[in-house]
Amino acid sequence: MFTKTKKILFGFLAFFAVLLIAGCQSSPSQSSKTNKSSQTDKSPQTIKAPQDLTKDQQGTWKWTDQQMTIQKVFLASNIKKLAAVLMLDDFDKVKMTMTIKDKTVELKYHFDYRKLYEDQAFATGENKANYESYLKNKTAEFKNYIPNLKHTKITLDEPNYAYDYSLTGEIDTQKHTITFPETPTFLSRIVMGTTYNSLVPITYTYTVEGNQLTLYAEGKDEQSHFRVIRLRFNYVEDNH
Repeated sequence: MFTKTKKILFGFLAFFAVLLIAGCQSSPSQSSKTNKSSQTDKSPQTIKAPQDLTKDQQGTWKWTDQQMTIQKVFLASNIKKLAAVLMLDDFDKVKMTMTIKDKTVELKYHFDYRKLYEDQAFATGENKANYESYLKNKTAEFKNYIPNLKHTKITLDEPNYAYDYSLTGEIDTQKHTITFPETPTFLSRIVMGTTYNSLVPITYTYTVEGNQLTLYAEGKDEQSHFRVIRLRFNYVEDNH
């Protein structure tokens, strides 16, 4: 009798387990509907086409070939050869960028000029003991120059012998030109134009090859000497 009751109890348990498993499994049609629904909910992703830099220069460009550019500026000036050689290395760490947004072009950089003036002092035979006073005199000259700028923004960090520079211009994509209301400059005398005057406007013609943009200008300086300036930038960022 006990054995029979035990068999009946096990039978009920087995039947209940089958029902429980069947209830947990979804039907193939229901599973298919769920998958289709989840796929429908996913919105398609838009793949952006690569930017054609020859037609669209929008974005941020980083200055390159620093020494080559500055060397040509030095050659056109009366700076001593030793000073030029020493000072060239002081531009390697300068991170100048040019950002183009719509028709607006912003040129900016940060420059620590202490080492440059120390190299200049050494090349001119200045006693090392006088370097600090030399630096202070050069900084004072620079401070007197800054108020003459009408469009260029310079924030001087006098204790650290450094400054931030910003100049806004305009791009003309039809003429392939970029114009600034004043000529880009380092400090007051390293002028990246065709004259020695940083207060005059300048228009560069630009070309694009691959991911490199070149600014080019030519003309005669104050002594009627023909001068050429090139600034090269590599494309680094899309700001669309």
